[in-house]
Amino acid sequence: MLRILKRLLLALTVTATLSACGGAAPADSVTTSPATQPPAVLPTNAAGEQIVARVNAQEITLPQLQRMEAQLGGSTTEIRALALQTLIEQTVIRQAAAAQNIAITDAELDAELQAYIERAGGADAWQTWLTSNNYSEADFRETLRDNLITQRMRDSLTADLNADVPQVHARHILVGTEQEALDVLARLQNGDDFAALAAVLSRDVTTRTSGGDLGWFAADELLEPLLAEQAFDLQPGEIVGPVATSLGFHIIQVIERGDRPLTEDRRAFVAQVRFENWLSQLLATAAIEHYL
Repeated sequence: MLRILKRLLLALTVTATLSACGGAAPADSVTTSPATQPPAVLPTNAAGEQIVARVNAQEITLPQLQRMEAQLGGSTTEIRALALQTLIEQTVIRQAAAAQNIAITDAELDAELQAYIERAGGADAWQTWLTSNNYSEADFRETLRDNLITQRMRDSLTADLNADVPQVHARHILVGTEQEALDVLARLQNGDDFAALAAVLSRDVTTRTSGGDLGWFAADELLEPLLAEQAFDLQPGEIVGPVATSLGFHIIQVIERGDRPLTEDRRAFVAQVRFENWLSQLLATAAIEHYL
């Protein structure tokens, strides 16, 4: 029942390719269809640059999009869409960080950049890497600044995960229809055993052999946020249902709850999911205008 990570923090290949500095850019393996040309008429800004999108009134220009396409591997329909989405996400993250006074100083940026240069094997090897990956020095500085802001924003959002976090231990029965769920609920209210019903009736093959046991989980760990929300509203022993999700209809019971530590792997997973959920909410509420 754990959410699968939707994607990496940013769709960039900087860290992964540094160990092979000077190698081919990611474009070599792309076999997707060519991108369509931008419309002949796009709005322009005061500098005469064509605008491909606005995010909360902040412009994203065609030259920015073209640079991002090159860095992601070339100009295809799929890469163009990914490049534009990446630019939009970077913009809303920067805006949110600025609202919280989260910023990266030039001194911090210089220190981080020097670490990249040393990791690459020196100035000459670094220039080779920049060239082969379609970065100018200025472009890479801005990419690095965006990455550092994103990391700092995520650290701010997930700082509490280093301590004990609220968790519940719950079990569920998943069925295909609302009527089936109501029938299960009625049987439970009449005294039938939850684990026995789960073993026979639940469609969740990963939990039915253990009586529907979902184990301990934090609020951000379940595949279905509504199911987690319902579970965290319950006290031990309480049952709720039917809960409709994309998987079907659930009857859920909380067995116990408390503040508990997360393992290192679970902490990393919950941090990523929380950041993704935060970013999704930002995108859902942002005023985004597309011109392509």
